[in-house]
Amino acid sequence: MTMTKMQAAASAYLRRGWSVIPIQPKSKLPATSWAPFQQRLPTEQELAGWFDRWPDMNIGIVTGAVSGLVVLDVDPRHGGEASLRQLEEAYGRLAETIEAETGGGGRHLYLQMPPRLLRNKAGLAAGVDVRADGGIVVAPPSVH
Repeated sequence: MTMTKMQAAASAYLRRGWSVIPIQPKSKLPATSWAPFQQRLPTEQELAGWFDRWPDMNIGIVTGAVSGLVVLDVDPRHGGEASLRQLEEAYGRLAETIEAETGGGGRHLYLQMPPRLLRNKAGLAAGVDVRADGGIVVAPPSVH
C-alpha cells in the first residue's frame, strides 16, 4: 500500500528520532493515549496501524527528552514576536533551526533539548510558550 503524504511525513519524523502520535483530524487532540510515547518511540508498525485506523489523522510530535526536542511556540496575536526579540536581546540570539508555521498564524521553533529536565511552560513571555517534557505539538503537514 502506498503511503499518504501525511503518513510519509510522520514516518520521516520517526526516522529523525522524534516520538510521533496520531492527532484527531482538524484538531490538536491526541487520537489515542499518548502517555507511553512520552517514554518511547512508536514502531513503524504502530504508525502504519494508526493510519489504517485514522487515514485522515494529523501528526503530533511528543516534545521533551523522548524526542530530544524543545519547541518554542511563538504567537504574534499575543505579542510573541516582540517577546521573542526581547528574550533574544536579554539572552542571545537563537541558533538557526527548523521552523514551522502554525495553524493560528504563529510559528514553532524546533530546538535541541538541553541535557537537563525542561518542562512545558505556558507564558514564558507574552505570546511565547515552551513545549518540552509533557508536551506535544501538531506538526506539518497537519490541518487544524
